[in-house]
Amino acid sequence: MLKVLLWVVSKDKRYLDGALKTLERQHDGIELVGAAAGEEISAVDSANVDVVIVIGAKEIGMSKITQAARQLRLPEEKLLGDWIACIPGFTLGKYRRLQHSRLSIISMDCFGGLLSHTLALPFRSPFANLRMERPDFLTFLSNPRAYLEKELVFKEKYFHPVRKYYYPIFALGDVSVRMVHYPNPEKAVTKWEQRKPRINWYNLFVTTFTDDEKILEQFDALPYGKKVCFVPFKSDLDSAWYINPKAVEGLKFWEIVHNFARGIPFYYDPFDMLLYGKKTPLIDM
Repeated sequence: MLKVLLWVVSKDKRYLDGALKTLERQHDGIELVGAAAGEEISAVDSANVDVVIVIGAKEIGMSKITQAARQLRLPEEKLLGDWIACIPGFTLGKYRRLQHSRLSIISMDCFGGLLSHTLALPFRSPFANLRMERPDFLTFLSNPRAYLEKELVFKEKYFHPVRKYYYPIFALGDVSVRMVHYPNPEKAVTKWEQRKPRINWYNLFVTTFTDDEKILEQFDALPYGKKVCFVPFKSDLDSAWYINPKAVEGLKFWEIVHNFARGIPFYYDPFDMLLYGKKTPLIDM
């Protein structure tokens, strides 16, 4: 039986019942050993607790919750955002393995950052909140260590028609990096340099998407153990992960892929995907 402590950090309790039911079902019952709101949690003995479910964590963000837990001397390894237990495919064992794996996600665009945020995983790669053109991304993947030794060199600013601001484009050797979410060039470079040393070269997950079979073949030939290319067509290649382009009417394929990273919905088990590169369909397509 799993011993659970509840830590209430906001009034958002929409995931509480689902989280408790999931853990109860997967662990042959749970024992609620206490509950506290805000800083009152520091007065509760968490030594004999298996899980600290953080109620309302999604509203605040797990990075802020983790910082608060350090100050309150709560064991970070026992924290669990309430919404995470409601994600299809979740088991406590898989999620803890994913957290301890120190996975680095290298994605062509915002997918990696979105998925990391959805699963409350830290950014262990500079490939978050940016975008590369697909040919540049494939070129980068051919020798990523060498490219990351190069400096970002400012090229130009580009006006974002939706966000209504200019963002910087940098050269990284012979490829370009579009810092879509950083209108300030200096901040863009700072974030890039901060995140580069976090890369775990021993546990990489590489991902992109395409509607071009030749691009898929090029990506599939890359020497990565865990690589996923979302495609709107069926393929026998191992790296091809099919998503029905008509899954949501009115959306472009890249929007469907990004929604997957947000869990709207999860077409495949995200834990199996990141841990093992394993295709575990959750939706009939």
